[in-house]
Amino acid sequence: MKLFLKIFFLIPVFSFSQENYFNETPINISLDSINKQIIYQTNKSLFFIDSEKLNILNRKKILGSGTLNLHTIVKKNKILFLDKNGGDIFILNSKDSLKKDDNSHIKKFFLGNFHFIKNDTLFKHGGYGYWTQSNFITYYDELTKEWQIYSISKTSEIPRSADTHIGISWGNYYSFFGGNTLIENGSRIKNRRNKEVWSFNFNNKEWSLLGKYKESNLNLNSEIFSNEGDLYILDETKQLFKVDILNNSITKYKRTPILYDFYKVNPLYYNGYVYYVNNKGLVSKTLLSEITRDIENTDIFYSENHTLQIILIMLFISVTSSICLYFLTKYRGRNKLKFIKNKIHYKSKFIELDDLSISIIKIISKRETKLSEILELVSQSHLSKIQNERNRNLIISKINLKLKILTKNKSDFLLVSKSTFDKQYKIVSINNSRYGNLL
Repeated sequence: MKLFLKIFFLIPVFSFSQENYFNETPINISLDSINKQIIYQTNKSLFFIDSEKLNILNRKKILGSGTLNLHTIVKKNKILFLDKNGGDIFILNSKDSLKKDDNSHIKKFFLGNFHFIKNDTLFKHGGYGYWTQSNFITYYDELTKEWQIYSISKTSEIPRSADTHIGISWGNYYSFFGGNTLIENGSRIKNRRNKEVWSFNFNNKEWSLLGKYKESNLNLNSEIFSNEGDLYILDETKQLFKVDILNNSITKYKRTPILYDFYKVNPLYYNGYVYYVNNKGLVSKTLLSEITRDIENTDIFYSENHTLQIILIMLFISVTSSICLYFLTKYRGRNKLKFIKNKIHYKSKFIELDDLSISIIKIISKRETKLSEILELVSQSHLSKIQNERNRNLIISKINLKLKILTKNKSDFLLVSKSTFDKQYKIVSINNSRYGNLL
């Protein structure tokens, strides 16, 4: 009878550790190296898994996560949840419900960004939102609970904007390639694949264009994990590659049967092992040496950016930019907002706006403008008045958001208020008390 009771009570434990984690959809796995745990995130729960035995140590249900696109991030002994669509950061309260931990109000501005931890600070690079892409790095300030733009050297190159790109951070460097970038084609903006390989040096705060990678070598719709400076990419055909950006090489390995068991969740490397979610929805591990044992071939990853032609072009651009910068600085000032085509420059940064937004800013900068006049500018004949008003308000909000990010000013650039002469209508004006010295 005692033996029967022991077996009876052991059955739930066995099923808890072996079944498909309650048939919940896997999202990602993260490493808690301090406690030697793998944190397995599903659409409903967090599972804490022993890195050696792979048994479940604990489970927490994540209440209130159903409508969010969250990614688990481990900072030392602290677990954060980053909304991949924006800047929101959440933590779990005592009741395992999500609690917003930041003061940011930036929504859906960083879709497809790449995030990483450096010196226990959370960074993000790139992303798409509100009809534009980002080309800068931001970091989460623990004191202010807000995202800040990471300053770069005044002499640094500036990379193309990007989203859904592949990045890797190791030592004092961050590198990225692939993804999408926006280019101008006359008055139209097109989306195209980014073939450039860029690297950022945190010591001197400078970007460097390393070259262009051979797109035929690599399918970037893949699962990715890293080991120090090496980036491993497992493509849809279960072909494994190692990209070494520092030494400019790409290694292709022969397929092994175990790679076909990898589910579409990014694996992770820890202490000689690759941890992954298998096709049964369970966390498994394999030695890195097992899947990288047989090399098929090695090639140069990117064509280096050192040809004479490119150097001459860069020299011409550098001289031209210096002349333009000299006259802009002389006549408008270093800390002024500068309007160049469809870009607004401020210090070493810039943002892109559509022609309509630029026109609205220029009109309002000259005089107070009736809100109805802005409506006439944005109105489209096939839309109702309510729809056109919504579009007008959205354009004003977009302008305010981008100017806040560019200047790190918390106040709106455009203010909507009642006219002092006639209370029956509203006007739009520049917030001169906060931005007057920048114009």
